[in-house]
Amino acid sequence: MSYSPSYVRDGEIGLRPMARSRPRRGVKKETFVRGLLTGMLYLTLLRTTGMWYGYPSNFLEDAPVDPLAQKLMLYSLVPLIALYISLEPNRFVSYFRRIPALLYVVAAFSIISLGVSISFGASVRGIAAVAILTVAPLLYRFRYGSVATFQILINFGIFAAFANILYTIAFPRYGIMAGSYAGMVKGLFYHKNGLGQFCAVSFIAMLSIGMPKGRLRYSQLIRWAALLCTLLLIVVSKSSTAVVMVGIGVSALIGSHLMQSVRNSLARSFFVFFFCLLLGVAASFAYLGVAEMIADAFGKDLTFSGRTNIWDQLLPLVYDRPIFGYGFAAFRQPEVMEQYVELTFDARSTHNTYLELALNIGVPGMIAWTAFVLQRLGGRLTATQRSGDLRDTHSKEVAIILLIVVGSMMEAGMMLAPVILWPYLVVSLPVSKPKNTGRSLRDLIADSRQTAPR
Repeated sequence: MSYSPSYVRDGEIGLRPMARSRPRRGVKKETFVRGLLTGMLYLTLLRTTGMWYGYPSNFLEDAPVDPLAQKLMLYSLVPLIALYISLEPNRFVSYFRRIPALLYVVAAFSIISLGVSISFGASVRGIAAVAILTVAPLLYRFRYGSVATFQILINFGIFAAFANILYTIAFPRYGIMAGSYAGMVKGLFYHKNGLGQFCAVSFIAMLSIGMPKGRLRYSQLIRWAALLCTLLLIVVSKSSTAVVMVGIGVSALIGSHLMQSVRNSLARSFFVFFFCLLLGVAASFAYLGVAEMIADAFGKDLTFSGRTNIWDQLLPLVYDRPIFGYGFAAFRQPEVMEQYVELTFDARSTHNTYLELALNIGVPGMIAWTAFVLQRLGGRLTATQRSGDLRDTHSKEVAIILLIVVGSMMEAGMMLAPVILWPYLVVSLPVSKPKNTGRSLRDLIADSRQTAPR
């Protein structure tokens, strides 16, 4: 046997016939999958905000919070999710293969709470809605990365800012509240607090620290105009929670950017962050001191809305059922709140997400969920990103998680609820990974084996 090179005549040399592989069909499938996941994410964002035409100006008129259009949007996500699972079953399973232990604890307490729920139907609907509205943001985030996902959030924020401004101008009888909230703008939202919370988190998602690089583009001008409209909506909604959330979010965004720039010294990064945090706490105490003086002058408490009276009546209920609570989403129902809270006005929410979670799924479930969120926040604070786009998105994730954690002390439904801020928290919690818009090598090999001639 010889190992010397062999030669053939020129006439015998020819090109091998090109195998007809599946790149075209693969590209078409990828395009379809991306369009499907994009549509699902936009649909989820629209459903959780609850934006719609015709909400009355006085929310005490018992306007339907979940009209037919909102139900159709929620239910339509179920077949879309099933369609995606049928297209990429292995990828879907791989996404949800590794679930943190704390989430298992939260899921266990949430499911067990159904058995002791004081409003079983509402609890089942609530847990189903949260599950459905969680899938689309996670799928898009896992499939295409954090940068692409936040671009969708930015696009939706731009649309929502202009839509609420135009709607309020065109239909002031619907967009501006009456009654005890007379003159406060709510736009397409059911309540002015909803508009304020959404605008606060949307402002953080759209905001970029630093001057733009390169030539000024029309997309940047539109983004800046949307930022100004978002700030205007926060002012005219007169939501104090939204103002606090914006202040916390911007401080966290700047602090996280500073930490990202100090890569070689973890101690210095912590120093920079905690300096910003202490500065924010000092500013908050100064704000609270002024607010307390104003509240005392009008004979009211610091919350200006009697929330402490709500908490005083709800805290004893936590002691009565501390382990499993009263049922998932039970204290999100107005009729339940009316049964347990007696005030001169209708208290339709607990005005505190942590209290709401303790009432709904018990104290252990609330602690497990809070520990999971804080664990993810701590992981963000110690991590660094090499890419500029990833660093910018990473800072926004830190800011959004932090403002929701703090804002949950003043408002209900910010976590584990199928409402405004849930998709933003869902896409901010997973660990940032490089963008992957193409097909993986393993997928291409598997396709080539399936299409190979036999």
